[in-house]
Amino acid sequence: MLQSLHVKNLALIRETEVEFGPGLNILTGETGAGKSLLIGSINLALGGKFEKDMLRKGAESALVELIFEGDSPGVRNKLAQMELEESEDGTVIISRKMQTGKSVCRINGETVTAKQVKELAEALIDIHGQHEHQSLLNKRRHMEILDSYCGGDYNQAAEEVAREYGRCRDIRKALNEESMDEETKSRERALAEFEWKEIEEAGLEEGEDEELEQRYRLMVNSKRILESLSESSRMTGSDSEEGAGSALGRALRAIRSVASYDRRLEELEGQLAEIDSLLSDYSRDVAEYMADCEFDGEDFAATEERLNLLNHLKGKYGKTIEDVINYGRDRQKLLEKLEDYDTYMAKLEEELARAEGDLEEACGRLSEIRTRNALALQQLLQDALVQLNFLTVEFEIAVRPGQAVTAKGWDDVEFMISTNPGEPLKPLSQVASGGEAGMI
Repeated sequence: MLQSLHVKNLALIRETEVEFGPGLNILTGETGAGKSLLIGSINLALGGKFEKDMLRKGAESALVELIFEGDSPGVRNKLAQMELEESEDGTVIISRKMQTGKSVCRINGETVTAKQVKELAEALIDIHGQHEHQSLLNKRRHMEILDSYCGGDYNQAAEEVAREYGRCRDIRKALNEESMDEETKSRERALAEFEWKEIEEAGLEEGEDEELEQRYRLMVNSKRILESLSESSRMTGSDSEEGAGSALGRALRAIRSVASYDRRLEELEGQLAEIDSLLSDYSRDVAEYMADCEFDGEDFAATEERLNLLNHLKGKYGKTIEDVINYGRDRQKLLEKLEDYDTYMAKLEEELARAEGDLEEACGRLSEIRTRNALALQQLLQDALVQLNFLTVEFEIAVRPGQAVTAKGWDDVEFMISTNPGEPLKPLSQVASGGEAGMI
């Protein structure tokens, strides 16, 4: 609900504020008093076109600010979708500052585009006028109005129609995409068979490329690795007098010669013996690693060739070996499908026929709900028009088959009205005046 309107420097208005209360609010006044200008200012705040001659003479800018009561699920969901913050009191403040050549729109103080303002306005307000924004005269709105009136089992029926419609659409899409003549089918089969065989003959294993790349890096850098390990072994081993192992051995013999004289000396001997053991383990591990680093030319060539093959397949069929394997499986499934293509297409046709039957039944159930509720709603509207002194009015909500089935069913909904005795029912847009449409 619109709570207040603040306008500044717009046309003849210097500055004014209008507060709206609950229920019906009526603005009255003589022609030229500014009633249309106030309504027009609301349109401007909601993204309407601003002309430079709308600016009050002598003013540099105009401002329109609207405050709505926004504490409803629809408004909160729309704000969340637009990633806008809710206000603490639940209101929604929309403002637009307009200058010649530019304007700035804000929602709850945050700068937004005019398109975003229009999107949010759909959940906040519906403006009806004599000549524009008359949603009742738009036939497409008639089904929305009727559907919003329907309760109970409508939502479930509407969801079922949308689901079955989506299933039919997907099957038709598959039929169109899978349909091919003999020449195309033969070409697809030949390509799929070539790709599948290329992948199958490679005998791929997941993670194989990572292991090979690591091994290849080791082979390429093996000379440098061996030289470094050899130097490390010489400096830590016991084969030469300069090695740490030799010096450690001499130190251990020296401490052992006096260890029996004091328990603390025995502890020092144990520490040194542990270091000697660790150094011996290190020397042994280095020797084993150096032995493993000895690659012959044939092994290197085989690794390089295999790695090139894997990179070639990844370049054609996927970023990883897993992607390539999955692509090969897809090619295999395609081959199986092409081998029995006619049966496959026949199954799709049967599936489409079943889906269309399910969609027809769902549309029928939804149409029954709409027709039942249309009778109730049209009676309510008929009674309301009589109370507004339309004593000879006839009003009907026509629910009839449309030209095509959509995600909303097969119904075509239109409001029909006759306001004069003896006149047949006609579409609302052809009969109702602006005032009559506003009353409805």
